[in-house]
Amino acid sequence: MKMQIVTIMALVLGISAFPAEAAKEKKAKTNQDVTAKKPAVDGKAVASKLKGEWDMGELKMMRVVIDDGQYAPQLKTSLADAIDKFTQQQEDLLAQVEANPDYEPTARKKRANMNAAFEEKMQAAYASPEFKKDMARRMKALAKEIDAIAMSAEQLMAALDTVGIPRSSKRPTKRSKPKSTNPKPNPPRTKRAATRSSPATKTPAKNSARN
Repeated sequence: MKMQIVTIMALVLGISAFPAEAAKEKKAKTNQDVTAKKPAVDGKAVASKLKGEWDMGELKMMRVVIDDGQYAPQLKTSLADAIDKFTQQQEDLLAQVEANPDYEPTARKKRANMNAAFEEKMQAAYASPEFKKDMARRMKALAKEIDAIAMSAEQLMAALDTVGIPRSSKRPTKRSKPKSTNPKPNPPRTKRAATRSSPATKTPAKNSARN
């Protein structure tokens, strides 16, 4: 009797444990399926998006303006170094994001701190009203020049599309001349060749006389 009770209890415990174990396996399999179906994040796309948000082209424009401006040598050197440093710092962050997209939040935080330090450096230079005014004027003129070049390029591409010329090819390819199918006429025979053939024409006459 005791053996039967023990056997029944073992069966009950085994049956009750089976659904729990099955549920664990199902949950683990579901998690694996979700992980497998999750699309991989493109690091290059994330880095490209950040680069557009950070507007690094403006830093390059500032660098050109500083180089061309008639400023004190010490001020030019200080601002140029600050621009180059901030540009390189952002490039390093973008490289890390491209290698590991999960690094994006950290890159944003670090860039915010770097930007604050750069702005502080620029504000010290902007304390001079003359420098601030001249810098703004030069930046505006450079932006107009860049826009004009871009517009000219777009107009040129639109003109090529209008006339039906592919943008990739600038010159039409030369066509090869077709070979003539007519045979060349034979050169005329010389008099010497004609005189040589004349005895052959007189041969039948001699034969008829003999006959």
